[in-house]
Amino acid sequence: MLLRETGTLLHWYITVDWDDPRHQPLARLLSDSRQILRHAGFPLTPVEPRWVHITVDQISRPAHDISTAHRGRLVREAARRLAKVPPFTVMVGSLLSYPSGVIADLHPDEDLSTLHQLARSATRAVLGDGACRYPVGVPHLTTAYAHGEADSDQAQRLLRRVRPGHAPLWVTAVDLVDVTATASAGGKAITWEPVERIPLGGGDAGSAQHGAGLPSWERV
Repeated sequence: MLLRETGTLLHWYITVDWDDPRHQPLARLLSDSRQILRHAGFPLTPVEPRWVHITVDQISRPAHDISTAHRGRLVREAARRLAKVPPFTVMVGSLLSYPSGVIADLHPDEDLSTLHQLARSATRAVLGDGACRYPVGVPHLTTAYAHGEADSDQAQRLLRRVRPGHAPLWVTAVDLVDVTATASAGGKAITWEPVERIPLGGGDAGSAQHGAGLPSWERV
């Protein structure tokens, strides 16, 4: 049985367009790393492809307290700022074993930092400083969550065998999403309901990644 945390929070996320054939190397990287650790028996819950994301920022106010009107203002403020940022590419990898699971480093991170600053500026303009308390860390992409104790050094040795150990991610939009965190004996999961997709550079917003574009190894 899943144990659902109380309430949800709005986030600014980068998600993966699995319909883009340029992301096939990223799909292989996630699949290969998942398989090598699963075969070794590590207690990990892989992140399903449709839930793969990079956190740009979290809005530090319960989602149910943010009205439809305020959400609309958030989208407009963010769209105005993000229209000035052209799409860009980040490299996903190397894969790193952590007590919390497996993450992928991201580089370069200057453009990701810019997105964070602009998204937070939009949040502050609409909801004030109190909604901007999320502590910003080093950008990363989580590929699996741990649900038991294991030798992280051994996991890291196995992850280094995954070759190539890097893959590009094309960033073309930022999503405003309503996020729910769930936990069970089988691990943690982060899921969300989309609110709005905001294209970079003022381009086409495209569509949400929840269907046929998912890699065949994890289509649901």
